[in-house]
Amino acid sequence: MIKIERPEQPDIPIYTTKNSTLDRNAAKDTALRDKLKLLIDGALPHFENIFDRLSTNGKFSKAETETLKAIAFFADEANFNNDKKLTTEKNLKFGVYKDDALKKKLKAVFNNKCAYCESDFTHVTPPDIEHFRPKAAINPFTNQKDETLIYPGYYWLGADWDNLLWSCPLCNRKTKQEIPDAVEPVPVGKKNRFPVNNGNRIRHHHQIVNDEESHRLLIDPCKEDPSEHLEFQTDGLVMAKLDDQGNPSPMGQASIPAYALNRADLKHWREEEIITLEGLLLGIMSSIELFINAADPDKKEAYKQRFLKIKKVIKHKLSPEAQYLAQKKVVVDAFFEQEGLEAIGLTKEGLLN
Repeated sequence: MIKIERPEQPDIPIYTTKNSTLDRNAAKDTALRDKLKLLIDGALPHFENIFDRLSTNGKFSKAETETLKAIAFFADEANFNNDKKLTTEKNLKFGVYKDDALKKKLKAVFNNKCAYCESDFTHVTPPDIEHFRPKAAINPFTNQKDETLIYPGYYWLGADWDNLLWSCPLCNRKTKQEIPDAVEPVPVGKKNRFPVNNGNRIRHHHQIVNDEESHRLLIDPCKEDPSEHLEFQTDGLVMAKLDDQGNPSPMGQASIPAYALNRADLKHWREEEIITLEGLLLGIMSSIELFINAADPDKKEAYKQRFLKIKKVIKHKLSPEAQYLAQKKVVVDAFFEQEGLEAIGLTKEGLLN
């Protein structure tokens, strides 16, 4: 997992085109507006503009419409109260996150790789558009253990740009996977898991997400640098990073099982990438040494061309679109800790630039 620079909300129709009523039926539209005026505090900055349109029969974007319907359903105490679902109605169907233009933007932001495991997977399976904070129900996942779902989830964030990530199904869904040192397959993957410290969870659309950020236990690759919490080993295994006192990062401990980062197949592919990259790095070092020691001009030119070809492959392996960059960084850093590389003119900056 690597840090991702997420841009501001994109200018796409689901967010910018305001042409929707809350219901095509005029009477139902009016009733829903009246209900929402009781559920929304129009004095709050993030609802001020919406509240005005509720009162003046204004129209909304698709994202706003879905969010308002979610508030009407999930914030109704007749439907959800005391962490339980009381209604027999099916949950509101969220659909804005499936928008094609939105998918295209997310694909570009995450370089067509899973936000969590960095796998380039869309040639074998469709992507999941992941809700970082679960939209309908929450598995508290305290101490990395699954718990009874609590209702509702972060219903008001179902269409929120900052809550959506590009994910592979094995990170986003909970499945039983083989992991190191486990006797049998164990359930890993995110699904509804979202732990926070000491019960400091926001539970209502009037609350601000930032108030929960310092208590959040899952790594958001768009908010913090995962390398501060995860440490990749040379065998492809990932561990929670230790602090100066030898204590593992709580974020790392919670995120590894939540994102299935040590599932056996993923560990295998990371390890294979390690072996390939190590071989390329040794090859480029060998090319330089042979070039330096060669007396024949033709051989010198051949070793130079070999160096340039390997360098091109390495740069491709370390490009933003490449898989498992967090793991590869460990390999490159370890390689350049060797003594004598600068003496033959090989530096990290020179290799990557």
